[in-house]
Amino acid sequence: MLVIEYERCLYINTVNQKKGGAPLFGVSRFVPRFARVGAWDGSGALVRDGTVIDKVCDASKEMTMTVEIAVQDVEGARIAHEEGADRVELCAALMGTGGLTPSFGMIQACSHVGVPQGVQVLIRPRGGSFVFTDEEKNVQIADVRSAILAGASGVVVGGMTEDGRIDVPFTRALAEAARNEAVRCNRKVQVTYHRAFDMLDDQFAALDTLIELGFTRVLTSGGAACVPDGLGRLRELSEYAAGRIQIQAGGGVTVDLIPALKETGVSAIHLSAKRTMTSDGGPGGGGDGVMVCRTDRDVVRTAVAAAR
Repeated sequence: MLVIEYERCLYINTVNQKKGGAPLFGVSRFVPRFARVGAWDGSGALVRDGTVIDKVCDASKEMTMTVEIAVQDVEGARIAHEEGADRVELCAALMGTGGLTPSFGMIQACSHVGVPQGVQVLIRPRGGSFVFTDEEKNVQIADVRSAILAGASGVVVGGMTEDGRIDVPFTRALAEAARNEAVRCNRKVQVTYHRAFDMLDDQFAALDTLIELGFTRVLTSGGAACVPDGLGRLRELSEYAAGRIQIQAGGGVTVDLIPALKETGVSAIHLSAKRTMTSDGGPGGGGDGVMVCRTDRDVVRTAVAAAR
């Protein structure tokens, strides 16, 4: 079945149905007319190149938003799965750094949890700038291969130049490393460009570059410090992308913000759904009273419900 977009309604029509005929399914959202987005797989999912891009329901309901939960451990992945999240992004050291590359063993364990769209692994060797040295680039390319080998269904990667552009050779090498390793493992892979995107000078040109490089999605706060301040740009990016690449809102997403995000047209959200707590690690574990974060089951549950 083909997916054809008509002005403000997305209609799922059978191949032999006349253009303009009554839709089988439809949702109201702004999209350019007659854009070929992908194919409906018969279970309510929009799929392009083996990747679930969106989910659809009947014509009386809105398109649901894909929910990705940022987690740090197996417990977090299991909570996300049990509460209905579509996928997880796995990272280490979420507090303080925004996330770093997790270990091979953690990737492997989380990949066995059974989250529907699997585990997207953040590849980032350190905190701070997204401008990397040659040594740091080589580490990340190796980590991409390692993550796919460990069972990741995708990687979250990126790099930029000093003058605020995508580091195209490096970003291409990251994507190719993921795809080549996936072929060796006989699996499909998704590739996401992380929030280095929000540091780029021309985000629309960057989208064109990432589409050309075959990226699955972009994680972005709309160029702002956090999503609440970037809603307008998220709408513009969603309209510009027009289904060619998924725009996933992330960075300060809360449950209360989800209705406003639906209005922007973004089809996926990313949130940590975390609660902070103190942990007495002792001299070798960061000291007593150190702050740590854990995945909050209630937040995941309410976020999933709001996105549906």
